[in-house]
Amino acid sequence: MSQTLVIKVGSALVTKEDNTLNTNFIGSFVEQIAALKKSGHKIIIVTSGAVASGRSEMKLEREDNIPYKQALAAIGQGILMNTYRDFFKKHEIVTAQVLLTNLDFKNRESFITTRNTLELLTRFNAIPIINENDVTAYAEIKFGDNDNLASKVAAMVDADKLIILTSVKGFYTDDPTKNPSAELIRELSVIDGSVKKLAKGAGSKKSLGGMSGKIKAAEFASNSGITTYIASGNDENIISNIIGGVACDFTVIHPMTEKHTSKQNWFKSQVKAGCGIIIDDGAVKALKERGKSLLPVGVSGIKGKFERGDFVEIYAQNGDIIAIGETNYSSLDLEKFKGCKNGEACYLAGAILDEEVVHRDNMVIF
Repeated sequence: MSQTLVIKVGSALVTKEDNTLNTNFIGSFVEQIAALKKSGHKIIIVTSGAVASGRSEMKLEREDNIPYKQALAAIGQGILMNTYRDFFKKHEIVTAQVLLTNLDFKNRESFITTRNTLELLTRFNAIPIINENDVTAYAEIKFGDNDNLASKVAAMVDADKLIILTSVKGFYTDDPTKNPSAELIRELSVIDGSVKKLAKGAGSKKSLGGMSGKIKAAEFASNSGITTYIASGNDENIISNIIGGVACDFTVIHPMTEKHTSKQNWFKSQVKAGCGIIIDDGAVKALKERGKSLLPVGVSGIKGKFERGDFVEIYAQNGDIIAIGETNYSSLDLEKFKGCKNGEACYLAGAILDEEVVHRDNMVIF
């Protein structure tokens, strides 16, 4: 059965220690993709490696200055794409470069246009190869890492599977490069606080997100109804084995919800990082069991700073994410009237806004 697959490969796989492209890996990777493509699967690749390629071309030492990285990305992106193009051309497969920033997900028109373009490219039997547009991205609109980008792309195109290839075999109980007794966790049905504690930071000098970023991306995909795999890109035929159901080492994170509509997936892509509304048990029941909007009386706490119109996460008292939605009040105003009965809200906030903190139509329940 044909599936839509989003496959992410990181810099640690795509480049060598000297920052040149790892053509042995890319060649093997392309072989697997070409075989899956010929089997009828629709495939989208999210790749890192532009900055490293640019650094290699310019013979520069590692430089963490953001303008340097943007310039190096501009130099390296062409090298990276030409390498993919040359390998895929051997299999008579056309590639397409797609560079995105978070603005392409935040703006509804850009979101729809990007989604339609990706769908048309796959209909052309081309393979979209996506990377962040480092040249134009600035702090507020950056994805943070390509794991995050990949999960948002997977939700955008309603993918069946998100496969995150890394330099380790999956998610472990500890860092396997430092602790030989660390055990591979082969399956996760929920991503809770204990799982997030196990996830560590960046695993290599070239990696931005590390395992922590991969677990965060898996959580996003899982909450979009997408199955996520974290596996070693160095294992022979790993992608083909995952799709073919062959027994091998990897971590699978099962969906924690049914697939959402395109509108709901767009909502999910808008969430302002680190911002949320904490609600009491009564509000949780009202949202999940009775399909109600979130009212001021159910708000018990605020997390982070946000403005009216921002998309934020909605938490239960135990920290579980209950929903996401577009808030009608800023964090500053909401702090003034959290827990108040509806009639008091506008008066306390000093403005006549909406009765609901988050309207049901502007909310996705998990």
